[in-house]
Amino acid sequence: MILRSLLRLFGTPTAPKPITSQPDNIVLYAHLPRMVGESKNDPTPTSKAKKRRSSQIRNSGSHRQHLLSMRLEHIRICSPRRCKRLNEFGIVTAGDLASADPHRLAEQFNAPRKALRTIQHYRRAIRFSASVPGMMPRDALLLVSIHRRSIRGLATESAAQLYRDLQRFAESSQGQALLRGRRLPSTRRLKRWIAQCESMASSPGLRTRAA
Repeated sequence: MILRSLLRLFGTPTAPKPITSQPDNIVLYAHLPRMVGESKNDPTPTSKAKKRRSSQIRNSGSHRQHLLSMRLEHIRICSPRRCKRLNEFGIVTAGDLASADPHRLAEQFNAPRKALRTIQHYRRAIRFSASVPGMMPRDALLLVSIHRRSIRGLATESAAQLYRDLQRFAESSQGQALLRGRRLPSTRRLKRWIAQCESMASSPGLRTRAA
């Protein structure tokens, strides 16, 4: 029975069917020379710069939000007594002071003209420090006191010269009152702020001065 099945299977061969062949699709690949400044994982020469700038923008945004949400006594821009007085007028955080009307706020004090100058001084320091990652209002207050109050201006500074100017200011009575025993910002921190200002100064639409 098995033999009959084999004979039936192979005894009557079917005619071969023609196979229609179609031309294959041919894809050509070319290796292009890598441009100068490109890496294997970096398709464009400027992608690193774009990533670095976007990272700085994110850091600047988070720094600004954190700083403006800090309480006045934590940023140590004024004495505890003055912080308490400002709290009575609804000025609790650095953002409250930066966005408050300085003229209306100054009218609440016994010496409105003097209070107005002081409040404007604080506002400049808060806004300046909020624009530079890593800078605190008490640091910006020192820079504003020696007439460094813009990002573009700080971007052109020399860290060594800036530190010497801060040292001279620290010897004055006004400087000693602002420092209250604190140390001056180190040259390393000044260099970092200057580098950040240089990067931000090249951005379009930059507000160059702390209002």
